[in-house]
Amino acid sequence: MEPAKKRDQDQHALTCDAMKRANISVRDLWEHYSSMGGGVDEYEVTAYLNGLIDLPETERDFISQAVNELYDDLCRQQGAPYSSGHLQHGDT
Repeated sequence: MEPAKKRDQDQHALTCDAMKRANISVRDLWEHYSSMGGGVDEYEVTAYLNGLIDLPETERDFISQAVNELYDDLCRQQGAPYSSGHLQHGDT
């Protein structure tokens, strides 16, 4: 397998894994992705996540960015509090 194809497959697998770990729905992902300027519709994002179509690198990176931002937001909300009452990721 050529390196670029392997990299694309790894990106797809790790993106889907992050979504599962954070329990991010396709709908939530697509809404965030779309608000960031993503250029494909929800149907195409769903097809990509299910391995049915390939997307251009820029769109895959937009999807990864959206997953990362949603993942970070969810993880911050789930931080364990310290005895002082502050959350692990900071409480402003």
